[in-house]
Amino acid sequence: MESVLELEAPARRRRAWWRVLVAALLVVVAAAATTVVFGRGQLGQLASALGTNGSLKIANGTLAPTSFGGPQTLLLIGNDQRVHTTTSPVLPHSNEMLLVRIDPGKPWISMMSIPRELEVPIHTPDNGIVSTRLNAALLYGGINLVVSTIKQVTGLSVNHVVEIDFGNFERAINEMGCVYGMIDRRYYHVNVPGGAQYFQVNLQPGYQKLCGSQALQFVTYRHDDTALERDARDQTFLLEAKQEFGPTLIDNITKFEDIFGQTVQTDSSLQTSDGVEKLLGTLISAAGLPVRQVPFQAQPVDQPCAGSTCIVASQQQIQATVNSFLNGKGTPPKKKSTAALAHALHGKKAPSVGLTPVPESQLLQEQPLARTYPFPIEFPKTSVNNGYGLPPDLRTYQISAPGGHRYPIYVGVFSTGLLGQYYDVQGTTWVTAPIFDAPDQWFTVAGRTYYVYYSGQHIQQLAWFANNAAYWIRNTLTLGLTNAQMLAVAESTAPLIGSAAGSVRRDVVHQTAAPATVALRATGSSSLRTVGVIGGAVSLILVPLGLILLLVRQVRLRNLRELTDGAAMRAQALEMRLTQTFGAMPAVAVPGPSSLRARGLPPARGLAARRAATPRPDGATTYSARPRWLRWPVLTAVAAVLTFVVVGGVIVASGGAKPRKVNVAHVARVTAPIAVLNAGTTKGAAARLAHTLAHKGLNVVGAANLGSTPPDGYEVLYTPGNSGQAALLTRALTHYHATVAPIDPSAQAAAGVSAKLAVIIP
Repeated sequence: MESVLELEAPARRRRAWWRVLVAALLVVVAAAATTVVFGRGQLGQLASALGTNGSLKIANGTLAPTSFGGPQTLLLIGNDQRVHTTTSPVLPHSNEMLLVRIDPGKPWISMMSIPRELEVPIHTPDNGIVSTRLNAALLYGGINLVVSTIKQVTGLSVNHVVEIDFGNFERAINEMGCVYGMIDRRYYHVNVPGGAQYFQVNLQPGYQKLCGSQALQFVTYRHDDTALERDARDQTFLLEAKQEFGPTLIDNITKFEDIFGQTVQTDSSLQTSDGVEKLLGTLISAAGLPVRQVPFQAQPVDQPCAGSTCIVASQQQIQATVNSFLNGKGTPPKKKSTAALAHALHGKKAPSVGLTPVPESQLLQEQPLARTYPFPIEFPKTSVNNGYGLPPDLRTYQISAPGGHRYPIYVGVFSTGLLGQYYDVQGTTWVTAPIFDAPDQWFTVAGRTYYVYYSGQHIQQLAWFANNAAYWIRNTLTLGLTNAQMLAVAESTAPLIGSAAGSVRRDVVHQTAAPATVALRATGSSSLRTVGVIGGAVSLILVPLGLILLLVRQVRLRNLRELTDGAAMRAQALEMRLTQTFGAMPAVAVPGPSSLRARGLPPARGLAARRAATPRPDGATTYSARPRWLRWPVLTAVAAVLTFVVVGGVIVASGGAKPRKVNVAHVARVTAPIAVLNAGTTKGAAARLAHTLAHKGLNVVGAANLGSTPPDGYEVLYTPGNSGQAALLTRALTHYHATVAPIDPSAQAAAGVSAKLAVIIP
């Protein structure tokens, strides 16, 4: 009969493996729970920060419900309630009503300002229907009336509301560290007795650092232009802030949480983890999408409303505006078509685009300044002018970059002759300014490489680099210049000194410095990466520990089996001795496993069997127990090996070890740091290719998304002096048929300062 211990052994082994399975499951769950708890904690922290100033009082049913990752429409309200420059305070009015549509199913994010001067019927709680300007809805019925009136007029539902007043806006900009922005023209007004009394402003034109007071003056100016220009100022400033701070938002999430929490008010749903999670789900799904500005179609009227000027919009205009906001075209035209237009303009094969020559007297007037300036001043020889504009205005100044370094810069301001329509030509030696980050396209015409920045389908900015300086042309606030006009003005731009009128420079020097404002960053925050490393280390420790415990359990089971085998063999030996003593049976050898099984006894196994039965010369057999001193050295050696593996894994997880290089000749010679940039829509493509290249032994410094128009195929871009390395890298990308070209500012900005090569995925 089998012993009880032997019968229990299989059950014990099953329980041991079950415990290991449960332990492994617990390790996985613990690792996942750590990430989830951290994420939920971060969501809770953001929700708590947004609740610092309390929530906006919005009635149930006013805001549309949301879903995780679904389309959402946000309403940003600027409340100009403040102490006026005269004795009367300004009552609550919405100075800005900006709708932002984030739809992951669209190739862009739409941004549209509803003019505050728009005449609409407002269903007031106490005075019935009042026909007045839309911004009065905040005074008559608060946020609820603003949201319901917007829905009544446009049919658009709002999911979330964010409100900020003048004082908090100025405070937020200062705490962010100011914003580099573009001032399109001279803004000036000082209140004097007997004159117009409104918000004072004193701003010079040009690209510059705008802190709280200057930023507030720019976005709140509401005179000497139209409602379209006023709303475009707000949108332009927000986009410039997004361009500058967007790439660093994740790594500075706590800072921005505190700033927004102290300066804005939101609806109550954004002060819960669930509401924040749903909005972040939408933002993540729409990450990297370009922002398009949608103008609101309206026209001014002669008669005043509510004692002030108003604008009106027909039902057809409103429907067209809303359709453009939700479904309009927002992607830039193909690079080939833009380049073809530029070549046609250069070759004089295009019809007139409405340009007139800049008077020779104006060019001569600016030459003395150009002779003494530290770098060549380039000035257009043609301009867009309807016959009523002002002469160009040239201004030189210095701009302070982060770190305190100051660079020379100039701006030429040109008027189109239309109210509020100004465009600018600029140049500076600060070639890494945020304004040059992330162009949408680039192409070369007549020896000059242009970098094109679009807003929707309209060119907002054209830039090029020469003489260790950067030059660019900026469209009007409302994008009043056509794409052909922007290209034609750039074509005619040349140095004031040392070049004939109308010629194009051919001694273009590509930008050699990487933009300092945007560097390649991991997708998570620093604290998130720390948690990930700690979680990975804990998991690496727990799994080997579980294996060690399993090994110990197996050794104990083996000991039990050895005891059972020993007892069986001792019983057999006793039987043989009794037989020999009483002569009933002849002496026999120690039975083997088959003989023991035939007698119903368990066989001796392995080392225990060999050491337990030792034949003597007289035919008898002696038995000795298995030496247990061998167990712990073996276990110690196993534990040492596992510890070595764990420590090595932790080092690799924390970035302390470089990828093992593959011994392939043409790959091993590629030593330049490489960044992989995804310009297409396939999620995770950059990370996968980066992993493949790193596995081949290449020095991959990271992977990121490239927010520009995808190229026609895979590209390998190189910094100056690394063209040979780029050619070698293409051999490792033979399957992708990559082409080689010099790197552009957009790719260099996304790749970071350490990358010398960039692989662009279409």
